[in-house]
Amino acid sequence: MSKDSSRGVDPREIVFLFGGQGSQLYRMGEDLYRQNPTFRHWMERGDALIRRITGRSLIHELYEAGHRPSEPFDDLELTHPAIFVYEYALASALIDAGIQPTSVLGVSLGEVAACAIAGVIAFDETVPALGQQALELKRGCRAGGMIAIIAEPRTFTDSPVLSRRSVLAGVLGPTHYVIAVPDMWMADVEAHLLAREILYSILPVRQPFHSSWVEPPPPGAEAALARIRFAPPRLKVFSSRTAGMVLNPTAAHLWRAALDPMHFRNTVLELEAQGPFCFVDVSPSGTLANLVSANLVDSTSSVHAIGSPFGREAMALERVLVKLQAA
Repeated sequence: MSKDSSRGVDPREIVFLFGGQGSQLYRMGEDLYRQNPTFRHWMERGDALIRRITGRSLIHELYEAGHRPSEPFDDLELTHPAIFVYEYALASALIDAGIQPTSVLGVSLGEVAACAIAGVIAFDETVPALGQQALELKRGCRAGGMIAIIAEPRTFTDSPVLSRRSVLAGVLGPTHYVIAVPDMWMADVEAHLLAREILYSILPVRQPFHSSWVEPPPPGAEAALARIRFAPPRLKVFSSRTAGMVLNPTAAHLWRAALDPMHFRNTVLELEAQGPFCFVDVSPSGTLANLVSANLVDSTSSVHAIGSPFGREAMALERVLVKLQAA
């Protein structure tokens, strides 16, 4: 299967992919913000909402403060709402251009954005809730991090260091998994990976999500989402937490999506069994598109990415729109 191919795809079966912590970077969506009115509208609306909670501006930090994309964007107070706002804004830009998804698939924090696009929760209620949740997590969550590893998952179970000093946070592809590590063992884990010559990347996350090290939750972190009103979904909602469809998402489900392991590979395979589909990655980095391609072999599904560490998302959006509208 080739990325950005549209061969054999029913254009009515479109799945939007929403990523979580680790997918964010400074300047994400900058040219979309300058050029796409829908994207800019939602970014500015989210910025106004979050400033009431944290007193900080997403737009200033992303586009005006002089940060480079290569700098770690790892301040949870900013990244938590920024990922949601970016993904909601990009998905809305696609929808306004006539690309209507039939399903959404979320990973970790991306499940919140997926539910918002599916009509389960409202944007104006969710942004402040995520801002408050970020403040609670930043104050009360154990310090740590997450590492993406490019190797077969068995390298985790076969390693006494990894299995004792970290937690398998999620299996994302046949040769791609993520571990959560508390600060006290980060040096040991890195030394082990280097000694074994295992490829890895430290994600821009200061908390060991998807592990028991973020439990019990800080006071107020779980309650922040519980104050949001929930409605039945208007689209099919697929969850990487359950590796299947969620008929009635709840606040408890969205909270557990940050704590429980991510089963992205199994979720994609479950979807593909009902396919083919057209997968559209609306995460900031575009990594989910690569992972879908890695998980699907000899498939007629198509995969499209817009976000990228190299920018030029406005051009990528136009390219994807041409392909999908032609289909």
